[in-house]
Amino acid sequence: MRRFLSLFTMLMLCGVLAFAQNRVVSGKVTNKDGDPVPFSTIKIKGSNTGTNADASGSFAIRVKDGTVLEISAAGYTSSEVNVGTKSTIVEVLELSGSSTKLTEVVVTALGIKRQAKELGYSTTRVTNNEVNQAKVINLASGLSSKVSGLQVNLTNNGVKNNNTRIILRGNRSITGDNQALLVVDDIQVPTSFIGTLNPNDVESVNILKGSSASALYGSSASNGVIIITTKKGTRGKPIIKLSSTANFETIAYMPDFQNDFGPWGGEPLNAPGNVLFPYSPYVPYTPYENQNFGPRYNGLKVPIGPPIRVFRNDGSYFIAQDSTLYSAKPNAKRDFFDKALTWTNDVSY
Repeated sequence: MRRFLSLFTMLMLCGVLAFAQNRVVSGKVTNKDGDPVPFSTIKIKGSNTGTNADASGSFAIRVKDGTVLEISAAGYTSSEVNVGTKSTIVEVLELSGSSTKLTEVVVTALGIKRQAKELGYSTTRVTNNEVNQAKVINLASGLSSKVSGLQVNLTNNGVKNNNTRIILRGNRSITGDNQALLVVDDIQVPTSFIGTLNPNDVESVNILKGSSASALYGSSASNGVIIITTKKGTRGKPIIKLSSTANFETIAYMPDFQNDFGPWGGEPLNAPGNVLFPYSPYVPYTPYENQNFGPRYNGLKVPIGPPIRVFRNDGSYFIAQDSTLYSAKPNAKRDFFDKALTWTNDVSY
């Protein structure tokens, strides 16, 4: 009995000593710019034991002193780390030149980052270079024709207030709002806010099309979600960028107007000997009527508007009549619109 108790005690002490050698090591996996590498794989070398990092690149694993960890991630070159007696590890991975495409992550609902191959729903990611390919001054215009199913309409062609209407997957309601939900840096904002963003300040735009992709935002995201991520400061050498863009706008399409005949009037002129213009060619303008079916233009002076009374200081008055030349005014409606100039200067550090 004594031998059994002695042997049992020795086994318990050996087990405690062996267990004491195992400890938990926490760490974080980043790239050379200091950004986290999400969902990287951390494995104990020579065994099948390992774990995965979370979306922020953080991990925790139970190891022994002197354990070597193998850290790998899609699109990055694998590396090995000797734990030694350290309790915290920060490992920096470098991009692999053969598969950089796999390192792209998609920002999903509530700012959660996932690799595109892990998603089970339809999303589209538009990078900063794609948005600014044509040096646009409006972010919504930069998204036009770059995402399937995304419709961008200008509701106001003004230079200062060029509001847009953004629709994903078509109109889903006859009376309700069909515009997509806009989220900027995890904050829900009105759709009109997109016109105030500088396209150069945007890092990426993620379009969530499916209902399962935008379910976390509730009923307000029933028409899809546009997630905009702005640029953040990064580690490394300072980079200074300067860009200047000039944008000219003018009316693109106008109807073709004839310049041979003037408007037809309905009130007779009582001027004696008036043969060319038995009726006044100037009548109130009606925009939905084509009124240019009157006499042919001849360049003569004709009355314009009704006669008016002009009073003198003594209270008497006389009748005055304004007049103008009855001739065509080519491009009068086109000349009404100014040519718009937008000059954008951008400096970033």
